Amino acid sequence: MDRWEKAALCEINSLNGVGRSTLWKGLNKCGSFLKLYQANETILRQVLPPEAVTDLLNSRRSKVSLDCLERLEAHGFEVLTILDQNYPHFLKTIHDPPFVLYCAGNTDLFTGFGLAIVGSRNASRYGRSVARQLGEELAGYGVIVISGMARGIDTEAHLGALNTGTTIAVLGSGLNVVYPRENQALYERIRIQGLVISEFPLDSPPDPKHFPMRNRIISGLSRGVIVVEAREKSGALITADMALEQNRDVMAVPGPITTKNSIGTNRLIQQGAKLIIDIQDIIFEYPDYDWQTPADSLVVEGVLFKEQDSEEAEILQLIELDGIHFDELLQRTNLDHGTLSSLLLKLELKGIVTSTPGNYYVKIR
Repeated sequence: MDRWEKAALCEINSLNGVGRSTLWKGLNKCGSFLKLYQANETILRQVLPPEAVTDLLNSRRSKVSLDCLERLEAHGFEVLTILDQNYPHFLKTIHDPPFVLYCAGNTDLFTGFGLAIVGSRNASRYGRSVARQLGEELAGYGVIVISGMARGIDTEAHLGALNTGTTIAVLGSGLNVVYPRENQALYERIRIQGLVISEFPLDSPPDPKHFPMRNRIISGLSRGVIVVEAREKSGALITADMALEQNRDVMAVPGPITTKNSIGTNRLIQQGAKLIIDIQDIIFEYPDYDWQTPADSLVVEGVLFKEQDSEEAEILQLIELDGIHFDELLQRTNLDHGTLSSLLLKLELKGIVTSTPGNYYVKIR
């Protein structure tokens, strides 16, 4: 698709009421998006919704037409269409793949092995810890972790993946609209280290109706979906349902039967979802994938570390579930006070250990 054709497509896709079916209809009617963009009002009304026709005619009169692609490129964004060879093959297999994907980052990730991690926005400490751990471990094995950059489980999965590998974030807003706002720094990290995508035009707000549409892309890009904490009615369960419709695997992390955030995941397991206790359960599901741990990494107590973090791994081996005192750690590691304090803080920030009254440290995952 040449530049003028792609520019016309971007303009048409940004019109009110235009979606995938309208784009296909217009392409079949006119033979190209540039011809559709330039068509007379009679033809436009045969293809586009009335409000879109009005917007397009006003745009053509305004002398600012066909500037959408320039705006995207000014942001460093890329436009990918279902007609392009590098459109993600796995996503193309679902029954309603998006016609256009707006991308920021490394689109080569579309060719990798991806698994989605989704779950509650109002995640518990347990849920956040599990999501980050799974994100770290999967990315460390070369898996591309896919999620929706929402608060809670999504955020933790992305952060974990960025610690050891890479991730794809699928937005429910335009690519230049970061939601939630507190994830601006995470968004920038993913743009540099991974990939951010959206099917919605620039400036599109995080409209509630966008998120189920986003969820089908999350599951559509993935070989399987792992649900970590979900209430009885939640977006994560919608993603799981879509995954089943798309012939993707559905896995779930069990939780306490006394908490609302675990009702959805426990029900999924009841209904046949694969129960996930640790990464070995995921590895077992995909014998065709090369699960060899990277040479510069090691796994200690089920947690993946880089070799340069070997002192953290050593400390974790010494920390017991019922707690160990800071002074005993000092004695057993032969580290100085400042170094040990710094390493313990890193383990706390990673959600692996926590401090308790009396200067004790315990594992929380």
